[in-house]
Amino acid sequence: MVEAKQRPAPDDVAADRKRQILRAAVEVFAERGFHRTRVSDIAKKAGVAYGLIYHYFDSKDHVLNCIFEENWAIFLKILRDYQVNPETTAPQKLSAIAALLIDAYQVAPSTIQVIIQEISRSDRFIHAEKVSAFTEAFGLVKEIIAKGQERAEIRDGIDPEVGAYVFFGALETICTGFMLKAIPSGTPADAARVKRTVDEILLAGLAAR
Repeated sequence: MVEAKQRPAPDDVAADRKRQILRAAVEVFAERGFHRTRVSDIAKKAGVAYGLIYHYFDSKDHVLNCIFEENWAIFLKILRDYQVNPETTAPQKLSAIAALLIDAYQVAPSTIQVIIQEISRSDRFIHAEKVSAFTEAFGLVKEIIAKGQERAEIRDGIDPEVGAYVFFGALETICTGFMLKAIPSGTPADAARVKRTVDEILLAGLAAR
């Protein structure tokens, strides 16, 4: 007797289809920009019917919000893990965070582009939930710097909050250089060179002397 093939659970099918739509939306937003993208463009890229988009999302804005929330939640979890790790120094934690973002651009350049261009640099950033999400990330880096000062790993005289903004500001500008093709980012050697430069310039300036 041949066993019937087990069908995926409806929830699994829905989750897969939603991920399929979000992946397509990232590519279209990166190619066309949020304002020039139509819901029909996302549907075409995803290979689904136009109406199916509205089965999972209320609007194009809802699609963009889900892209941000899912990816930023992962980033925040990693930041929290770094922040509480007692086995690494503050400079090591900051170096790992920088490396994470540089590697993320290599793995998912369209996602990083959409988060920077369509959220952090747009009027969507002023929404309370977005501000809160970004503020938590800055706060975690601020805490890493402050704890590093307490342990004589980060030099005194640096304001931890300003340091956190300088840190993320530098990384965002590096990602912009990637997007503009001004900074090569296509190979592991390119990524290694950027990480080394960040460590030498930015983190060496923070380290205790």
